[in-house]
Amino acid sequence: MRQQLRLRVLVPVAVLGLLGAGFGAFAMGGPAAPQSIPVHSTSSGAIDTGAVDTAPVTTEAAPAPAAPPKPKPKKSPLEEELADHRVVVVVFHKPSSDLDGAAVREARAGADAAGAGYLAVDVTDDGAVADLAVEYEVIESPTVLVVTRNGEARSEFEGFVDRETVAQAVTNALR
Repeated sequence: MRQQLRLRVLVPVAVLGLLGAGFGAFAMGGPAAPQSIPVHSTSSGAIDTGAVDTAPVTTEAAPAPAAPPKPKPKKSPLEEELADHRVVVVVFHKPSSDLDGAAVREARAGADAAGAGYLAVDVTDDGAVADLAVEYEVIESPTVLVVTRNGEARSEFEGFVDRETVAQAVTNALR
């Protein structure tokens, strides 16, 4: 009777001990390398696993988290166009004006004919126009600028300008 009691108590305690040791090793440092555990039978019928926890305990400090990358400053629409084209035709216009609408169409056609980039800037939108208007000293609409990659305005036309004039200004800026 005493041996049966020992078997009923020791086996579950041994199993729970092994599970606890495995969970502890996993929680402290990840899964340990699998080891073969010899199983020996004792005369009392109890199972002796002979398991000894020989995993080395390490106290390595976790690497410091990398600093998040600094966000790149957002490019202006002009900078985006200049990244794709050596020359960009910029038209400052008022959408409600018929003359400005004609100037926009002609500037676009001239830019396309010369292989330049194109940017239309609505002067009624303060956010879109403020920086560019100040930088290039634009005071009326329509105004057409031919801008090179270095940001230099190579040509400036106040008022209406036709597509041939725009295309010629782009060609001159490419030289």
